[in-house]
Amino acid sequence: MRETSPGPDVEFEAQFHRQGYRYVAGLDEVGRGCLAGPVTAGAVILPLNPHPSLSDVVRDSKQLSARQREDAYEVIVESALAHSTGWTSPAEIDRIGIVPSTRLAMRRALSRLSPSADSLLIDALSLRSINLPQKSIIRGDSKSLSIAAASIIAKVERDTLMGRLSEDYPDFGFESHKGYGTQRHLDAIRQLGPCAEHRMSFRPLNQAPNKAPALGTTQVGKLAESFAAAALEDRGMTIVTRNFRTRFGEVDLVAMSGETLVFVEVRARRSRAFVTPAETVMGEKSRRLIAACQQFLQDTEVPWSDWRIDVASVELDRWERPASVEFIESAIEE
Repeated sequence: MRETSPGPDVEFEAQFHRQGYRYVAGLDEVGRGCLAGPVTAGAVILPLNPHPSLSDVVRDSKQLSARQREDAYEVIVESALAHSTGWTSPAEIDRIGIVPSTRLAMRRALSRLSPSADSLLIDALSLRSINLPQKSIIRGDSKSLSIAAASIIAKVERDTLMGRLSEDYPDFGFESHKGYGTQRHLDAIRQLGPCAEHRMSFRPLNQAPNKAPALGTTQVGKLAESFAAAALEDRGMTIVTRNFRTRFGEVDLVAMSGETLVFVEVRARRSRAFVTPAETVMGEKSRRLIAACQQFLQDTEVPWSDWRIDVASVELDRWERPASVEFIESAIEE
């Protein structure tokens, strides 16, 4: 009779607990080898003495069926002190590379944990830019319960996203292969060319430079707004609303930064553009935008003592996808 290998435990977590650390976060990623979609990192902080039900269901996510992962996901969410995910888009992956993108997704996941982590257990990688005690563990998802839980959180949430993307791109089959290079996926790329969710720096996509995602102005604008909104959340801000419409025009994003209400005008900018983003919001455009913001203040009937209008400059890559963003605070004054 074959012996089953023991599952992940909390020995690594206990080592940190014995040193006085309370919030040990396990970190893992999924999607590094995909041709499409984001790389996704999960972060999970478990209690000092996790409920035995966690050990019963939590394993390396690759060893579980989709149904088992979903069941384990529910147990993790109910049991964890904190859990979160971080994402890095295909355009960011193409711009900075897959390993830096993986670390970026992990940093984003960490920034969304509440309570914040005071020590880290990471599958295979290290995060030198994070000033916290940390341990990198090869095949950590098979050894650490926190890392295995993070793997499941990341896998379930990424699979859910890929299912939603399949509704926008039904011919690629994202709902079945999740962006990995299956034969069906490769055949679709050959027949249709890539879409905006493909990683153009990956083979075989980088071998077809003349086939680029065809994005319309409306789609570019929506992608830029979503990219800017995610970047604001990375900065610890809360999105209040998007696309607030008035008779004066539309406010792209409204966010809270502490006690300050921040209105954000999103400008998509190609690297070859010479006009600065702030210069595109001048004259009549700026007056209408100020009036739209004042309309929001009147409609909400909240006495905001401090508010400003920022411009988010979203730079597009060669395939017209958002690749980076710069925020210009108080770019538009009354």
